[in-house]
Amino acid sequence: MVDLTEARLATPQTAADFSFPIATPYAIQVEFVQRLFETLERGEFGIFESPTGTGKSLSIICGSLTWLTHHHARAPATIDKDDGRPVWVRDYERKQRESSVNPDAVAREKYENWAKSVRRKESAEQRERKQNARRVGAVRAKASKRGSEQSPHNSDDEVVAEYHSSEETKGDGEYSESVRKLLHARAQSRVYEDSDIDSDEDIDQNAEPEEPSISKIFYASRTHSQLQQFISEIKRTKFGHATPCVTLGSRVQLCTNDEVRTGCASAMLNERCLEMQQNGRSKRCGHLPVQRTPMLDLKDHMQTRAMDIEDLVVQARKLSVCAYYGARASVQQAHVVALPYNMLLSRSAREALGVSLKNSVVIIDEAHNLVDTILATHSALLDARCVTLLLDLVQRYFKKYWQRLRGSNVVHIRRTIALLRALDKYMRAVKTEDSRTPDVLVKGVNEFLHDAHADHINVFTIDRYLRESKIGRKLNMFADRQVGSNNDAEKRPRAQTAAGPQKSEIAPATAVAALEAFIAGIGSPDRTGARIVVRNGAHGVELSYVLLDPSEAFGELRREARAVVLAGGTMTPATDVVEQLLPRFGRLSRDTCSPAELMKLDPDNARLFSWSHVVSPSHICSLVIESGPTNTPLKFAFQDQQNTLRIRECGQALAALCNVIPGGVVVFFPSYALLSKMLSVWRENGIIERIARRKPVVTEDAQNVLSEYVEHVRGPHKGAVLLSVVGGRLSEGINFSDELGRAVVMVGVPFPSLASPELNERLTYYESIGQKPTMSTVARPAEQSMGPRARSLYESLCMRAVNQSIGRAIRHRGDFAAIVFLDARYAEPRIARKLPAWIAGPNQSVSSCKFGPA
Repeated sequence: MVDLTEARLATPQTAADFSFPIATPYAIQVEFVQRLFETLERGEFGIFESPTGTGKSLSIICGSLTWLTHHHARAPATIDKDDGRPVWVRDYERKQRESSVNPDAVAREKYENWAKSVRRKESAEQRERKQNARRVGAVRAKASKRGSEQSPHNSDDEVVAEYHSSEETKGDGEYSESVRKLLHARAQSRVYEDSDIDSDEDIDQNAEPEEPSISKIFYASRTHSQLQQFISEIKRTKFGHATPCVTLGSRVQLCTNDEVRTGCASAMLNERCLEMQQNGRSKRCGHLPVQRTPMLDLKDHMQTRAMDIEDLVVQARKLSVCAYYGARASVQQAHVVALPYNMLLSRSAREALGVSLKNSVVIIDEAHNLVDTILATHSALLDARCVTLLLDLVQRYFKKYWQRLRGSNVVHIRRTIALLRALDKYMRAVKTEDSRTPDVLVKGVNEFLHDAHADHINVFTIDRYLRESKIGRKLNMFADRQVGSNNDAEKRPRAQTAAGPQKSEIAPATAVAALEAFIAGIGSPDRTGARIVVRNGAHGVELSYVLLDPSEAFGELRREARAVVLAGGTMTPATDVVEQLLPRFGRLSRDTCSPAELMKLDPDNARLFSWSHVVSPSHICSLVIESGPTNTPLKFAFQDQQNTLRIRECGQALAALCNVIPGGVVVFFPSYALLSKMLSVWRENGIIERIARRKPVVTEDAQNVLSEYVEHVRGPHKGAVLLSVVGGRLSEGINFSDELGRAVVMVGVPFPSLASPELNERLTYYESIGQKPTMSTVARPAEQSMGPRARSLYESLCMRAVNQSIGRAIRHRGDFAAIVFLDARYAEPRIARKLPAWIAGPNQSVSSCKFGPA
């Protein structure tokens, strides 16, 4: 799966070889880094589960950066494989390889020479400007005056779509198709659009050569705080002083122009930034200087050490340059690129950022929800308000500029209007249908387009047009200027249609983004792994594009990257993750793959590594309490959640546990509805009052829930009970170590609701891809009992959430806690085997008993 000309690297054997910053790392850390090194070297797909508190982040850093250091220093193989060719042929090829010039080194030298030339030239220009400041100021004032006089015409030029599709003939434009491609390639290689270059010198002297990329580590996590914590961990190691690290983020995090930040809403920041790049010098963003030297200086700073977002913004402010584009410009030569999930998992986002995964390694941390994240990233929601606003906006845009648009733009905009009209008509019809029509309809994509009378419209070309022409940006600029020039509220586009009367408007940028995402979904060449969910509610009609199969998006990532690693504290159960990401059958196409790519996509080549906790088994007490004090079974399936007798039994069992467990007790419920029901019954029967005599009770909906809970635990009460919900804000990313979490109690089993049409379609689809497609499996089956694969996935979705919740306790080697399950179903083998290894593994077991022995 890797280049056969590479010399295979030997795996280091000691902790010192991996440069751990601590003298004696855990044994599982040493094994972790060794297995990680091997996985990256072999170019494999690995899933690594190491419980929270075992030094997982540090292990990822030391293992991956040790491999990267060895990889950059590796020498090509000196022994050729005997493949039957004559010896003289192999000797000739070996000598050619040894004597050949490294193309990356040549490209790097060319880029460095260009950068030096730019610095010298701009430095000389700056000295000349200082000497002639008064004269240059006068010239600029005249230029500014001329620009303001011509602004009405230029303003329209900025919003007129200029798009050349491959369908156009060569005679339609000013340049031939080949020249257009070269100009487009050059434009794509620029970090940001520079529309204000005054030099008339030969373009070859000013053109920025392509900067060569090196193999790197792409590290992705859910939140920016987790990325910042990762970079902070790198700074603790020896790699932090010499490893170029770049953190990518949005303009919201990285914009350094305070004028834009304070006068623009977060949702509009992207459009404002792009608009300021199109303006003339007088209105151009001052943090995107015409000169290249300041940006090169920022890149130099970023190449010397690990920098998180805060470091990057501080340095960019010192140099008065844009941190957002500075980070993008530094990706090519960075050794580590830290970025959030959405920037990595979306191909369009990677292309927009100029991120290439070729020959690099991808490490996705906190990957227990990776499949759900991929599905959510590629799903889209479009409601009637957006459709109406966009239909009005595009029609007014076309009416004003159609005579100035090139032929292909006219065709594509007319197609877009036709599609919007079809969607608007369909949504009106759904809204006015009789009451016997279901509130939720689920359709295949082709079925939906047929019902909407849009199957004759080429959605693929509309999707391509929206992506390549950047018409969405021009529509936003057009809408802003229309609103600015018409203060009369009646002239503003309003969404008063099938959606019903609305209290607030939708920003045009939001509507354009929703349309682009929706059309990108229905414009996909393969529509079998997706559905359209049509909801007809009191607040309007919504169209949801729901992706069911994550394999296509993940397959692209896996084919491009050298190796992919999923890491997390609770990756169990992992079998269904591999089957969803790399299914044997389904949408993941293997027809055009090379043999090396086929090996990457083979699910049999996935490697799973799981380690137990570093704490002694005696520090963990895990048990299932099957019945309450009066021997009433504790089981809270959906049909049992109104049983007040069982609810009282559960409350009495919890009160008894709080009498004997010191410190804080964190209780998780399957849903807010069950939590509310149980609280009501417990209050009526005095159970809450009984618990509160020993430990104050804090609920998740409290305003300062965490600070209140910590204050009670560490204050005079020396304990508290925190009531929260699985999947809520306290079930992930919160550290309940030591006295804050001496026990985690799970009430009920949090199976997701089968009332969700999205979940039902996902389970049905997963069941169908377990076998080769046939006439009986391609069609969506009627309602029936859940199949074995669907049942397994359904249980895995539940248990992954459970495992994430119970992982809030036991955060370090000296910690100890009890894990208590107040539901008899946790004792069933099919549920128990999906608990994490550190509480239900070879060295640890979950006891099952009635209330008395417990």
